[in-house]
Amino acid sequence: MSPRILLLLGATILVCGCAGRATNPDGVSSAPPMSVKEFYEFCSALPTPGACVSDPICQPYRKELSHAPADLKSCLSLCRQTYDAMYVDNLTNGCGAILERAQDLCDQFCRRRDRS
Repeated sequence: MSPRILLLLGATILVCGCAGRATNPDGVSSAPPMSVKEFYEFCSALPTPGACVSDPICQPYRKELSHAPADLKSCLSLCRQTYDAMYVDNLTNGCGAILERAQDLCDQFCRRRDRS
């Protein structure tokens, strides 16, 4: 094979390998949509001695996200309402970090789903 054909074949393979990936205007690939199962897996943490148990925080979010509204604004509002309902209890029991993580993941769930 001539070098010209090899170069053309290599360029074609490179271009085809990039096809189909969503990118932002700055050229960075978008994350795929997050499922409710993935949300829960990311939210859950194994408790260590003296640490907070994540399930009482992650389960209400999981329940709400399984029936989350389709539009971004309503979905984000649902996340905020869930956070607000648990804020005081989890601020005083030392579980604030897990609640913050659950809120961040809920926000990601809504935004990643909205892109698809």
